[in-house]
Amino acid sequence: MGERREKITGTRKYIADAMLKSVTSYPQARGSIECDMGKLLELQQEYKDKGEKIALSALMIKLVATALKKFPSLNSRIEGDEIIYYDEINCGIGMDIGTGLYVLTIRDADKKTLSEINTEFKGYIKKLQDNTLTYDDIQGSTFTLTNFAGMRPEFFESIITNDQCIIVGIAGIKKKVVVTEDDEMVIRPMCPIIVNMNHAITDGKDIHAMMEYLYEICLDPKAYF
Repeated sequence: MGERREKITGTRKYIADAMLKSVTSYPQARGSIECDMGKLLELQQEYKDKGEKIALSALMIKLVATALKKFPSLNSRIEGDEIIYYDEINCGIGMDIGTGLYVLTIRDADKKTLSEINTEFKGYIKKLQDNTLTYDDIQGSTFTLTNFAGMRPEFFESIITNDQCIIVGIAGIKKKVVVTEDDEMVIRPMCPIIVNMNHAITDGKDIHAMMEYLYEICLDPKAYF
């Protein structure tokens, strides 16, 4: 049987060590809620009709940051034997364009407009392509987001990073038959949102409430953005 061996070094080694530290240091629990993404996709189309292409990741950053504003205790991390609660809501967004995984920081994501987040997100893609990332680009996140909304995975589990309270995963958007409150069957673009929490910082109550709030925002994003 043929094989080849490659030593774990560089970025891969750093990620491996960080993930091992996370799973052995903190009790982690996960929950998910399936949300109707129809209104978010309509909002994306409205921007496109006006000449601006909004990335799905920009939409999801704004979505989760908006929800975190209502639940500030989840915008936190552990340092030693203390919990640090942050005033700023800074999203660490995982990005990989074939050059390795990086978690880039969108600061004050709750305060920025969708257009501002989109511009910053696309700017990071350009930096990755040009290999011009700076240390500041990967520092300062207060929660992390992994987005597969434009892909096929229906469910996945993320691992807490940087000692944070939560990491949020957005699975693939799929057309599904759903039953409305009026017992009608309709086809809607549905998407599981998976929240992994650091049980050393929080219990399930706020996580469940946040997921309910994410569900509500998805039904009418214009009312919240």
